[in-house]
Amino acid sequence: MLPRVLVLVAAVAAMAASVCPAQEADTPLPLGKRLIEYGWDVPFSDFVRDHIGEMEQRPFDGLIFKLRGGGKVLTPTPWDPAQFEQDYEVVQQIAWDRFTHNFVIMWAASDQDWFNDAHWEAIEHNVRLAGKAARLAGCVGVCFDAEPYGTNPWHYSQAAHRDTKTFEEYEAKTKERGAQFMRAIEAELPNPHVLTFFMLSYLARLCAPMEAEKRARFLSHEHYGLLPAFLNGMLEGAGPGVKIIDGNESAYYYTESGPYFEKYHAVTQRGRYLIDPALWPKYRAQVEMGQALYIDQYFGLRASKVLGNFMTAEERPKWFEHNVYWALYTTDSYVWCYSERMNWWTDQGVPPGCEDAIRSARGRIAAGKRLGFDLAPIVEAAKGREKDTVAHNLLKRTAEVPRLAQGASPPTVDGRLDDPAWQNAASLEPFLALASMPGSVKAATKARIAWDGGRVYVGVRCDEPETAQMQIAGEKRDDYVFAGEVVEFFLTPPGESSTCYQFAVNPGGVFWDGRHNADLDITYDPEWARAAHVGDDFWSVEMAIPWKAVGMDPPAPGTKLRVNVCRERRGGHELSAWSPTIRLFLEPEHFGTWVFK
Repeated sequence: MLPRVLVLVAAVAAMAASVCPAQEADTPLPLGKRLIEYGWDVPFSDFVRDHIGEMEQRPFDGLIFKLRGGGKVLTPTPWDPAQFEQDYEVVQQIAWDRFTHNFVIMWAASDQDWFNDAHWEAIEHNVRLAGKAARLAGCVGVCFDAEPYGTNPWHYSQAAHRDTKTFEEYEAKTKERGAQFMRAIEAELPNPHVLTFFMLSYLARLCAPMEAEKRARFLSHEHYGLLPAFLNGMLEGAGPGVKIIDGNESAYYYTESGPYFEKYHAVTQRGRYLIDPALWPKYRAQVEMGQALYIDQYFGLRASKVLGNFMTAEERPKWFEHNVYWALYTTDSYVWCYSERMNWWTDQGVPPGCEDAIRSARGRIAAGKRLGFDLAPIVEAAKGREKDTVAHNLLKRTAEVPRLAQGASPPTVDGRLDDPAWQNAASLEPFLALASMPGSVKAATKARIAWDGGRVYVGVRCDEPETAQMQIAGEKRDDYVFAGEVVEFFLTPPGESSTCYQFAVNPGGVFWDGRHNADLDITYDPEWARAAHVGDDFWSVEMAIPWKAVGMDPPAPGTKLRVNVCRERRGGHELSAWSPTIRLFLEPEHFGTWVFK
């Protein structure tokens, strides 16, 4: 039997050879594909009942709706069944017609304790109450949103018993609870489709060959590190009729077709690296790949400016149509269409061309036609406008960097920044937010710089009001420290236009180094010193990097280098830099300048 992805590609390729005329948007899509609506406009059950006729004029195959009784099913106290009586009555009155694939929403926001049996008795009770509404409504399943929106049940470093129970113990218990969760859904809703906004798609970089211990280390520091264990439990508890859909929320931002296929392969094939081998047959048979769309991104409706803001009114619908087409092309069954600052059901703020873009993409998929245009020139033009607009106003900083006085002792690299050498060092201006994330930085960051004939010294103090909640990733050199809090230093040697050196240290002192040319040189492992220190309301880093490690001699007075010092504050969702870049830290053309004295 051919692998599923090959069957998918072959089937759609066969369709593409046909010359069928374009279909209407309400024509069923081929291969059981469905487009589902969800967003800030998610309606209550009574709104659906009262407006389903008008709602079904929109180009979707179903929707996600919420219950008056509640939706945060992982709440560790039992709900009163009486609070769902209105929902139970209402959902049976919904006259579904064209919307044949509908879901009741379940949110994961919770402060439950995985090891508390009383909590999980309540959770099972709550899941059954919501599941009953889905059954009475004739839904095909439930939608489970794993994003915590508060206390994070998936992050081991925030777990209640992390000081007494190992990550492996937490994985085992979370797997047990996943099975309970799945059985509670099935107790009310036979053979459900469980649509998730993401599962292993969020952790695709860990779906690769590596030592089991290394993968466990990464997971123990990951924001969603316990989610794979929960999925394993769901699979273990699932009956043969269950389908679990990984909704691949990361597809929000795609600008080309390739990533859809890459993530499809990552989830359906390499995802098994995060699955118990005993469950591989069930994973292969019962986990499907979904895709996601984000209207606000394409039409520039978000609070901060995104690529869609730099497209013309004619180009934005093209980006959306492109993504609708390739999302439907590559999904096994479901694509969910998300929006925030608009409302499909009250016709408020729907961008011009948005609905037509869906209908056009659906029609092409239904007729087996090619997309018919190349998005790349549109994306490149928008990026060019963004660069011109943002770079014109981008602050590029300059600092004079003094050499340590003759005979002065260099800083002792212990992470504390209390050596006399730092008192005479250059003090850089406070870090600013990246241009794509305008606004004030809530946690200040300041750096000091010095140098001598052997090394450049970088000291960084990071204010942090919530040091206990910091996310720290990795345990040894070149582990993926970027999954947590990190300070990064970038340097481009004089006369180099394509080489950039990068050094990163997290609060645990774990470090990463790399040399960027056309690609990242993963063999680059120079000798350099670094250390971190965590205080009550801050953490700090010291680095001492030999000049030879960055391929240069000690700078002569007056030498200018393009450099930057940056901070990722993962818990606060802040990216800041001494000399702000646009979207990423690795933008050498936007680095600041150090002038050596």
